[in-house]
Amino acid sequence: MQERKNIKVNEEEVSYFLSNKAVHIDNNDALKKAILKPQAATEMAEIILKDHQSSYKQELPISVNSLAAEIYGHVFPEKVAEIMKKIPMPDSMEQALNKIMEKTEVIDAGHESIDGNRKIWDAVAKIIPL
Repeated sequence: MQERKNIKVNEEEVSYFLSNKAVHIDNNDALKKAILKPQAATEMAEIILKDHQSSYKQELPISVNSLAAEIYGHVFPEKVAEIMKKIPMPDSMEQALNKIMEKTEVIDAGHESIDGNRKIWDAVAKIIPL
């Protein structure tokens, strides 16, 4: 496992780690609080992408806005799933919510060759101003 690093964003310690072709951001309470302020996800994305470039001596082919979009795209569905799990529901629905929460636990954003959703986040970043 790679070394976890922390950055301070809006008084919150957001943790992440790097790999050769990706960045991995922990989707935890600190991240959820940090991104509530305007431009926080963009600021975070910029710092993490610069760290990746410095660490691996190559630019990761992800724009700041695309990574920011992916951060928002993981945090908010998980928050909705957490709220919904408090409501009594059929097992199949609870299993679906568990799957959402499992998939959003760590935000894995990487090179298109290993990140099947990269094109989606790139498109979202072009449509939605962050």
